[in-house]
Amino acid sequence: MKYLITLTIGVCLLFPAVPAMADLGEDEAAVRKAWEQSQAAFNNHDAKMMAALSDQSNESWDGNRKWTAGADHMADLFKRQPSIKSKRLEEIGIIFFTPDVAVYKALMDNTGLVDEDGNPLPQVKWLGAWVMVKKNGKWLSAAFFTRLIEE
Repeated sequence: MKYLITLTIGVCLLFPAVPAMADLGEDEAAVRKAWEQSQAAFNNHDAKMMAALSDQSNESWDGNRKWTAGADHMADLFKRQPSIKSKRLEEIGIIFFTPDVAVYKALMDNTGLVDEDGNPLPQVKWLGAWVMVKKNGKWLSAAFFTRLIEE
């Protein structure tokens, strides 16, 4: 009887966690999908789609400067870097701070970069962290941080 009571209490304590775990799995998949859509928009140089996948207050930091990742900024970037492409080399993970705030981390590289005179630049590897927020059931990029990896 003692074991039955212990088992019953254990099941009752775990039961509420099962739906929460299911939601976490669904949210991880949704964050990953939103990030992949953003990367596809970036690689297709679709500034309007990049803006649609971003929160209105989206900011990005690269260690040297801060910029707002609105459609105008992205269009300017694509004009200056017409061949830029970004590729995920390795997903590092997703961390949830609250049910509607997560950070997606990945090791990335950029190719197709050119200098101010249009001369090709070497491939660049970097660590990226995207702060994602859930608004009206949709995951959006709210902030983006990069750190170059010097080899």
